[in-house]
Amino acid sequence: MRLAFFSPFNPLKTGVADYSEELLPYLSAHAEVDLVTSGYELASREIRDRYRILSPREFLASPGRYDMAIYQLANNVEQHGYMAPCMRRSPGIAVLHDYYLHYLMLGLTLMKGDMRTLRRIFAARYGGSGSGLAHRVLFGMYDPYRVSTVMPLVEMSRGVIMHNAYGESLVAAEARGRPVRVIPMGIPIRPLLDQAALKRKYGFEPDDFVLASVSTLSHTKRTKAILPALKRLWPRHPRLRFLILGGGRMPRETRREIEAMNGHGRIRMAGWLAAEEYWECLNLADAAIDLRYPSGAETSASLLRAMSAGKPLIVSRQGSFLELPEECAWKVPVDHTEASTLCDYLTAMLESPSLVSRMGAAARRQAETTHPLELAAEAYLRFIGEVAGSAVHAPSDDWFAAPPSRLPGAVYSTLYKVSRAVALLRHYGVRETVRRIRAAPEPAGRPNAGGETRTRGVA
Repeated sequence: MRLAFFSPFNPLKTGVADYSEELLPYLSAHAEVDLVTSGYELASREIRDRYRILSPREFLASPGRYDMAIYQLANNVEQHGYMAPCMRRSPGIAVLHDYYLHYLMLGLTLMKGDMRTLRRIFAARYGGSGSGLAHRVLFGMYDPYRVSTVMPLVEMSRGVIMHNAYGESLVAAEARGRPVRVIPMGIPIRPLLDQAALKRKYGFEPDDFVLASVSTLSHTKRTKAILPALKRLWPRHPRLRFLILGGGRMPRETRREIEAMNGHGRIRMAGWLAAEEYWECLNLADAAIDLRYPSGAETSASLLRAMSAGKPLIVSRQGSFLELPEECAWKVPVDHTEASTLCDYLTAMLESPSLVSRMGAAARRQAETTHPLELAAEAYLRFIGEVAGSAVHAPSDDWFAAPPSRLPGAVYSTLYKVSRAVALLRHYGVRETVRRIRAAPEPAGRPNAGGETRTRGVA
């Protein structure tokens, strides 16, 4: 079997890059795999030496040489937008790491001034209200987490892989006969490390209880919601420490609050870590927390890594987190009881080392039985075989075929950029907004142009 594998890779700072690099050896043990990237040098010499690496243009010159194309899709237009012309010409299997791919899809439409396609997407999904909804999204008057824009990606596919049942239920409503399969995300199951030694290495005391936040720092990850619980608990539990892992920039109000309450050094921000350092920090922690709202039906790879490190989990009671077993994951409601419930859960863990140990062991068992990379690769290959033998469904629209009118297109593109800048300012402040805009240039070319996107920007 010969596969074309589309994904971002390191040095791009994205969890999808780590996921793909870890999965590839298990896929290529049973198939010949070529990589299709957006025109940058991969960080891993081993991958560069082992795999043939193509540009989108090179792939489109002869897509028929492959039995299937695999498209790893997440909510970042700079890192995934280059895949759209290839999906249109060579439908394959779409692996959706998120369901509400609004930044990717708005980048492929409004950022290019293509209001026409966005209207068609919403009309196909929501009927007569689609045009008005598209304009409300354009002006930032509607929460993009409340609308679906993935129909073109699903229809330009022969099958869809989701990593959780919640996402599968959402995609199934738009699949129109295409097979949709849940394949649990694969992660490395590595030997556990010495927690006490790692606490010493990273400057913690042996009796510190380290709560690790394992996600990125965007405003949807709710770091701010954890701070009131820490304030309440510190008088009684002064050895509680909060370790914030992950890259990105948190909202300015959260940064200011942390600075104001961190007089005793009880909160540490590690930033974006190399894989080995990240694994060490997961192992030194006593528990892991990942609060999210709203959710894009994503599966948190960082949370699964914490699970494989044998850590009890605290998550938000919503989305795919509801599928985590209760014996290893406690779920906090996203309502007015969030802070008090979180306090109760942390108090129980702080006061019962045996509880922490039991929950951590259950987390490790769950990782070992459900999330090995070998099992994920085997499920991929079975699904590829099924899809290859199934009927090909024509899309309901020739998505992205017609270029936008030049003058109206420029107007729509400008309006979208302004509304996005306003949204970034609201959450992150002037400095971070300027940094993000500078780091994220427009995707090159029209979606049907087959061109290369030369950017390492992170949304």
